[in-house]
This record gives sequence, structure tokens and C-alpha cells, in this order.
Amino acid sequence: MANPTTPETNTDLQSGFTSALGSLRKYTLIALIAWTLLITGAFTWTMHDQGNREFATALGVARAYFLKDQAVRQWGATQGGVYVKVSDHTQPNPHLEELPNRDVTTDAGQDLTLMNPAYMIRQINERFSRMHNDYIHITSLDPLHDENEPDEWERAVLKTFKRESDEVAEIVAFRNQPSLRMMRPMVTKQRCLKCHERHGYEVGDIRGGVSIAIPMAPYRKDSAEQLLLIGTTHGGIWLCGMLGIGFYTRRAHRHLEDRQQAIHSLARAGNYNRSVISALGEGLLGFDGKGRLTFLNPAAEQLLGWKEHELQGKSVHGFIHYLKMDGSPCQEDECPMLGVLQSGESHASRDDQFMNRERSPLPVSYIATPLFDQRRVVGGVVAFQDITEQKQSLQRIEYLAHHDSLTGLPNRVAFLEAVDNALAHARRYEHGLALLFLDLDNFGVINDSAGHTTGDELLTQVAKRLRNEVRQPDIVARQGGDEFLILMFPDGKEDDSEDPAGHLALKATTLARRVLDTMHAPFLVDGKNYYIKTSIGISLFPEDARDRVEMLKNADAAMYTAKGDGRDTYALFAGDLAERIQHRHMLETGLNQALIKEEFHLLYQPIVDLSDGRILAVEALLRLNSATLGNVSPKELIPVAEECGLILPIGRWVLQTACRQMAKWHEKGLNLRIAVNLSTLQLQRDDLESTVLQALEDAQIPASALALEITEGATLHASPDVIDMLKRLHNLGIGLSLDDFGTGYSSLSRLKNLPVDTLKIDKSFVDGVATKRDDEQIVITTIELAKNLNKRALAEGIESREQWQCLVRNGCHRGQGYFFSRPVNATAIEDLVREGGHWNRSSIT
Repeated sequence: MANPTTPETNTDLQSGFTSALGSLRKYTLIALIAWTLLITGAFTWTMHDQGNREFATALGVARAYFLKDQAVRQWGATQGGVYVKVSDHTQPNPHLEELPNRDVTTDAGQDLTLMNPAYMIRQINERFSRMHNDYIHITSLDPLHDENEPDEWERAVLKTFKRESDEVAEIVAFRNQPSLRMMRPMVTKQRCLKCHERHGYEVGDIRGGVSIAIPMAPYRKDSAEQLLLIGTTHGGIWLCGMLGIGFYTRRAHRHLEDRQQAIHSLARAGNYNRSVISALGEGLLGFDGKGRLTFLNPAAEQLLGWKEHELQGKSVHGFIHYLKMDGSPCQEDECPMLGVLQSGESHASRDDQFMNRERSPLPVSYIATPLFDQRRVVGGVVAFQDITEQKQSLQRIEYLAHHDSLTGLPNRVAFLEAVDNALAHARRYEHGLALLFLDLDNFGVINDSAGHTTGDELLTQVAKRLRNEVRQPDIVARQGGDEFLILMFPDGKEDDSEDPAGHLALKATTLARRVLDTMHAPFLVDGKNYYIKTSIGISLFPEDARDRVEMLKNADAAMYTAKGDGRDTYALFAGDLAERIQHRHMLETGLNQALIKEEFHLLYQPIVDLSDGRILAVEALLRLNSATLGNVSPKELIPVAEECGLILPIGRWVLQTACRQMAKWHEKGLNLRIAVNLSTLQLQRDDLESTVLQALEDAQIPASALALEITEGATLHASPDVIDMLKRLHNLGIGLSLDDFGTGYSSLSRLKNLPVDTLKIDKSFVDGVATKRDDEQIVITTIELAKNLNKRALAEGIESREQWQCLVRNGCHRGQGYFFSRPVNATAIEDLVREGGHWNRSSIT
């Protein structure tokens, strides 16, 4: 790259200057020729138009003569003629000799003769022609008088007339001078027949014409004077244009000289070592005092995609720096890079953008420095760097700092910032907020059994479904693990409500229901369906909490309430939730101690034949009587044990204890079957089969003495491997019952493939079987379904005679409940069986 002050550069500059001058001369000549042709064309058109005006004016005069002739003729015809004195010039008309009153004598002795209109008009026209040098002639192809004989032009025109409206007008030589000759036909009217009927004319016949000749000399004289004035005007306009073109050419020539001088001045000011500039890794560009680019170093060419010669002399602002960071146009007088020309001071920017050759933004940091020539700013130099990678790295760091890397949702940090901002806005504008705390139920079971890869994919799909359920500007985030958070803003309608807090709570619970519903659909991962439910806690601002910490804590507490209510539901925070959460923690600790201290025990509830009350089997039910917790309800005990994972060792203990008790009964001759409940977590364990078989072997009882009860909801998570395992256990003779049937979401096709032999009708339906038509129909349908699938129906929770009778009437043969017996210890079961194997026989009979 040559130095700006080298002879090569000077030669290039001079060549460019010479080329610019040549172009200026060429375009000046083109402008002169074009201007001259334009004026000439305008003058030519004006001359043509003036000729048309001459003809039109003369034609207008001729038509006026004709109309005057017709008016006088009509008047004369209407009057019937005019009496005039007889003289040498006015003799009686021989054509009127048949008229009785052609000649009259006045009382004074004056002789008068009748002059017809045609004769009168002829004399008027002859006198008018002598006065004005015009020619008006009445003529006909069959003239009555020699003076009406047509000339050659008139004869030719008369032959062309067909209608009264015909008219012929043209400029021809007449009486040795150019004249406009016009002729129009004379048509016979009713009033004309008085004189012309005897000549054979009828109404409508063309009997001749009126010929008018107007000399053109006077009109052409006027036109020549007009053309002289117009020509003078056009000449003046042409001369002014030529002077203007000359003035502009002179200014352009002076501008080129000034530009050339400025370029040379800038080149002298740029006396530096271009080899050093070319070796710099930074981009460098220079511009003159008018913001036109003077050089680019190789690094700048590579970054911008332009070659130096392509941009030299062009506006730096117009090609490189014309957009602001937000994409809006940057005016040249607002350009901070060119601002150094006015300020004379350097300007630096750490984050800006240049536009490359493809019109794509290039993130840069730059410093613009002015160049001086004897204290006068003559240009500037800009050193810049590409900061694309730095910005991408910062954006990635910023994204990772505020987003969950697995799901792409905002993380806890971003969510807490959003909550703080939302609380500030809510306090300022006095509106509420809702925070939803979501925890996936039994996600750990799937994550442990199916693997972390499957678990990660499930979390990603859960996040996608949550995104689809929330609206703008609500925010969904991942708290961590299997916990998610939703911040819900009011919809603006609460202002119209009498209870804004109630309206917000309603919207929050509606959103919670939508989330629960969307989670019911299976999640497909690697060709397998997985079912995940969630428990949701809801906290409201300002009703439940005054700050972010309280909102999160209360929503978390409400979430645990939802889990305690059976999961797959939501709960709003209540004031006593803190105490309940504390009690839950105490219960979790107490369960660990109870397992160690062997404080658990089993009770047994008889399963009877509904027809005669005979005891067929018993269901083993877990109870806890703790020294620290006291008697704990199974409804409270089981969910906590499942959630903290203690259900696995507790379930194993229940299975082993029940089998040992069955062995004792068998030794005493009691032929019963014992039913043991399995939790969802146990069902997902790979060692369940070995655990069951080991319990049977340890107790030395047959497989047919054991029945396993699984809930309908647990089967939704059952993989094909689990189903196969259950089939193997069933083939050994172990009974399988589907507990709480009708409360889950299993399909008939899935039910058909489950190796169960008993459907247990849930207590919620049995409660209303004798009083509610809907519940009775559900029970009847379940009984029929069991029969059709070759399975047994067993009703649980029977508490009244009416319920028992209704079930028997509808074909249900097995049942259990307080009507027959509450859960009792093993000794009580033995007594019942020894008494004949019946319970409450008197009630049945």
C-alpha cells in the first residue's frame, strides 16, 4: 500500500482530477445541446400553434358572415320582400312579374317595385365586399342570374354537399392572394317556396350555397408580430439558460479544484509509515475534513469487506456508520465518530457498530482521533476492533447466569429479580401478585428407575408444557431439581371486581388447574409413555406475604399441603400452614425413629362373601403408635413415608410381617388369604419380585396365600418390564387387586393388559351407591366390567346395611368395611374364624 505523499499517489489523484474535468465538460456540452433543443422545440411548436390560430380566427369571421347572411335572408323571407324605388340600378325583377303587386305607385306618385330577399342579399354582399375587401357570393349549380354562376372552386364544393350542416373551409389562392374560402349549403325551407317552387325546388333541397372568401394577409401580419415577440422571449430564455449552465460549470470546476487541493493537503498531513499501519492487527481508516474516506488498512478491509479503492472519496458515515445500536438511523450531524472534525478532540466508544459490505452490523470498539494541519482540523483517523466474540461471550455468560441450562427457563436468580421488580410495581400501583410453587410428584422414582437422561428429557418437556400454559407477562422458571415457579400478574380486570384478592386467587387457581390438566397427558421419551403429576402451592401478595421471602416460603408450604391432600392438586396458603409444615417435619423424623424402634404394627380387616358374611381373606393395614407422635393416621403416615422414601423399608416390613402372620394362621388351620398394599415407589423397584418371593420363602407359605394390591394411579407409571414382572408373580398364584378403581386415568386397553384378578370399587363410589343414582351407575358399570373381563369386583368401605343390600342386588359378591368389621389384630381374626368364619352374622341374616 503506497504512502499518500508518494509520486504514485499524486499521479492517481491528478488522473482522477483530469477524469472529473473531462466528465464535467462532457456533461456541460450535453446540457447545452439539450437546452438548445428544448427551446427550439418549444418555439417550433409555438409557430405551429400560431398558424392554427390564424386559420381559426379567419374561419370564425367567415362563419359570422354566413350567420349574418342567413339572418338577413330569413328576415326578408319572413317579410315577403321589400319595396324600393325604381331606378337605373333597381329595375323590376322579371322573375316576379307574375306577382300582382310587384309594382306599386305611392300616393305621392313614387314608383316602387318589390325586391325579393335573394336579390336584396346579393346587393348587400356586393357592397360589403367592396367596403371590407372580403368576398361573399351566393351561387348555385343552376343559377338564375349570371352573377350567381360558381367559379371552379365553388362548383367543386357544391357537388360535395349532402346535408345542411356540411361545411368546407381551406386556405387557397383567390384574387392573387392567400385567402380562407368557406362555403356552406343553402337548403330550401317552406318560406322559400313562394319564390323558388316554380323552379322545381322542394323543401329540403340544396339549391346552392353561400361562398365566403377572407384574405389572410391581415391575420398573418398580426401573427408575424406575435411570432416576433415570442421568438424574442424564447431567445431570452435560451440565453439565460446558457448563462446558468455556464455559471454552474464554473462553480463545479472550482469545486473540483478545491477538492483536489483538499485531497493533496490531507495527503501531506498523512505523512506516516504505511507499512506500520498495514501490519497493525487493528482496523484503521482515515477520512478528510468532509467525512470522506481516504484510506483503509488491510485489517480494516478484512473486517469490513471493502477494498480501499472502493470507498475512497465516499462518505464514511454513509457506508460504514449510519445506524445506531438500536437500529435507528444515525444522522450525519449526530455521528460521534465524525464529531471529532468539529470538536477537535478524540472520541472513544467501547460498544458500537459499523456496517460491513453486506450491510450487516459489525460490533466494534473504536477511538476516533482528529488530524491537524497548522491547527486546522483536516481529517481524522479511526482505530477499531471487532468485539463480536467478546459480546457473544458476555451474552452467553449473562444468559447462563439467568437461565436454566437444561430447560432454557429463567433460573432462580432471574426469577427472584423478576419477583422483586414485580413487587415494587405492585406496591406502587396497588395491585396483587400470585406465586405458584410446583413440585413434580414421584419424579425421583422415574429418574432413578429410567435413568437421568430420561429424567432430563422429562424436565425439558414439562418446561415446554408450562411455557404453553402461561400468558404474557407471567413468568415460569425452574427453581431446581423437579421444582418450578410461576409468577402470575393480574389481568387488569380485578379493578372492576368488588373483591380484587378473590379475583386474583380465582385466576391463580384456574392457572393451577390448567397446569394440572396439561400434566395428565403422557410424556413420550424414547418410545415409552411416562406419567407425571404435580402438586402446586399458591401464595398471594399482599394477602399472604409482604415480601419475596414470605411469598416463596408460603407457596412452598402450600405445595406441601397439596401433597398432603393426595397430590395432583393445588392448595392456597393458609395462616396455619407453618405449623402444619413443622408437624410434617416432626412426622418425618418420627417415622425414622419408629422404624428403628419397631413401633409399627399391623391390623387386619376381613374381606367377606357378601351373600353370607363368610370371611374369605384379610387386608393387612399399617398402623403406628409412636412414643413421640402417638397414634398416626394412615392418611397422614403413608404420603410422608412415600415422599421421604421410607415407604420402601416400611413396605418390606409390612410384606414380611404379613407373610409371617399368615404362616402362623396356617399352622393353626386357618385357611385365609392375606392382601398387602404396594406403593408406587415399591412397584418401580427392580427388586420387588425377589422381595416378594423371599418373603414367601421365609414364611414358608404358598404363593396362593398372598394377594398384592396396587393403586390404579400406580399403573400409569408402570413400564412394560413392571407389567411382565406382575404377570410372573400372578402366574405363581399370587393374587393381584387393582385398588381405588375408577379414580385414576387408566384406559380399558391398559386394564386389559394388567394381570389383575380383582377390581376394588373405591369407597367414594360406595358411599353414595344407595342414595345417588350416578354413584350406583358407576358401581354397576364396574361390576359388569369386571365380569366381562373375567375378574372379580370387590367393594370397599361398606358402612351401612343399605349399601350392602344395594351391592348384593347389583351382583357384587365380595366386600369389606366397617359394616362387617373395623381393622382388628390377629387374635381377633382367629376368634372370628373359629366361630364359624362369619362376622356380624346376625346383621346379615
